[in-house]
Amino acid sequence: MNEHFGIRVEDILKIPIFKKCRVVGGVDGLNRIITNVNVMEVPDILPWIRPGDFIFTTAYAIKDDVEAQKILIPQLAKRGASGLAIKSQRYIETIPRYMIEAANNLSFPLIELPVEVNFSELISSILTQIVNRQASFLEHSVKVHQQFTDLILNGGQLDQIAEALTELIDAYVCLEDLINFRRVIYPPELPGHIMSLFEKNYTDIQDFYRQEINIEGTKLESVILPIIVEGQQYGWVQAIAIDRDFSLFELTTLERVCSIVALDILRQQNVTQVENRYKGEFLNQLLSSPEHNEKVFIERSKTFGWDISKNNATLIFEVLPGHEKKLKIKQQDIKSQAAILLKNYCDRNKLRYFLVNNDEGIILFLESDLVFANNNIIHQLKALLNYWHVTIGIGNGYSGIKGIKKSFREAKLALEVGKYLFGSGQVIYYRDLGVYSLLLKNTDIAELKDFVQEMLGPLEIYDLNKKGELLKTLKTFLETNCNVKETAEKLYMHYNTVLYRVNKIKELIGVDFNNPDQVLNLQVAMRLLEVLERFNKTT
Repeated sequence: MNEHFGIRVEDILKIPIFKKCRVVGGVDGLNRIITNVNVMEVPDILPWIRPGDFIFTTAYAIKDDVEAQKILIPQLAKRGASGLAIKSQRYIETIPRYMIEAANNLSFPLIELPVEVNFSELISSILTQIVNRQASFLEHSVKVHQQFTDLILNGGQLDQIAEALTELIDAYVCLEDLINFRRVIYPPELPGHIMSLFEKNYTDIQDFYRQEINIEGTKLESVILPIIVEGQQYGWVQAIAIDRDFSLFELTTLERVCSIVALDILRQQNVTQVENRYKGEFLNQLLSSPEHNEKVFIERSKTFGWDISKNNATLIFEVLPGHEKKLKIKQQDIKSQAAILLKNYCDRNKLRYFLVNNDEGIILFLESDLVFANNNIIHQLKALLNYWHVTIGIGNGYSGIKGIKKSFREAKLALEVGKYLFGSGQVIYYRDLGVYSLLLKNTDIAELKDFVQEMLGPLEIYDLNKKGELLKTLKTFLETNCNVKETAEKLYMHYNTVLYRVNKIKELIGVDFNNPDQVLNLQVAMRLLEVLERFNKTT
């Protein structure tokens, strides 16, 4: 936006001292911006021309050089000069036709100055306008920066920043925070076509972006400024004006607000991290404390907006890389991003909750009724995290320190065991584990493998070497309460084939199917085999 710090060529023509000056060429370029003034009295001035320079000359240096006259305007235009003013009737009688044609072709302002005007007065009048404009711009910039800085220092939030910005620039405003997953639009009620523009993803924009849009005959100007912190995009500021263009001051205001929004994003990120650390310390103390401290912990929990005296259920989220490429940013690890999304959901729906992001996963405590009486919430929470591969373990609802500990253990077991039973990416309730919760609760995986190998190892070896199906037959045989006829029907086999296989099983593992204890051991081993097979696939 630096080019707007100058003054347009058409505006200098309104200054009284330019009253007798005449535009002889390049009328279409009168909107070019003058940021500096230069005087040409030597033929080799071109290397010293800067973009935005407006050139005054008597043409003395090139009065007898037609070729130099012909290439002057194309060369000035190429270097980004804003215009050329020639004082005629001194060293050249009139401005040559070929210079006028070049000015018209390049939309490069060419102005004829009357012989009596003084260069120093012309230059002074232009520079005064530029300096005044820059001073006004600087004053406005400082005022805006101070206004929004005061707002932040006084605890102002993103929505208050958006409201103040809207009042200043009289436009629709959207502030996007990619780090903390916040989006504020002001005013809240706005036309659908404006909302559709705010819902677009602008993560690819790395610099000031301005576009004109026409929707059903209405002209919109959209301006997007990315919020960049240490080379990373943290969000953006977008403003939309209707049936007009943004002024220099409004664009400056938007630019200044970007740094203020960046401060708010970083502040919110730090608040979240500190809050999570305090909550994590509280939860660790709670899970390791004796029950007789319950009253103290009930009061402490209320400072976090949580009441452990009520029935609470534990949800533990395991969040693994999945489809995170759909996500807008990569600055944070996926657990932190997921935790912010869950927190925002709970706040938005005014839920009583307690959330911690630690080594165990993302741990969320919710009132039991919300979890078990309304499956909708669980589905919404999982859908919220569809960027990633998410497994959720859910414990039963209990109250008090003892209950919180129990629910936490159940949720942890549901997560650890359930993903091997049912596969990862599921919502697993502890109550759905059934007998598996007892089998796997306090036993080492290696010990379970040894037990399964002792009970079923010979059958696995036989099936592998002989390409047999003894394990499959045993599974069905146990499911039918050791009934050979029913097993044959279920497996679509001849009765004698099943009988042969059952006898082979007896021979290999020495089992007596008339002994209830031995049958129970086989049933347990078969169930554990299924769990361990899933475990092997996921590790």
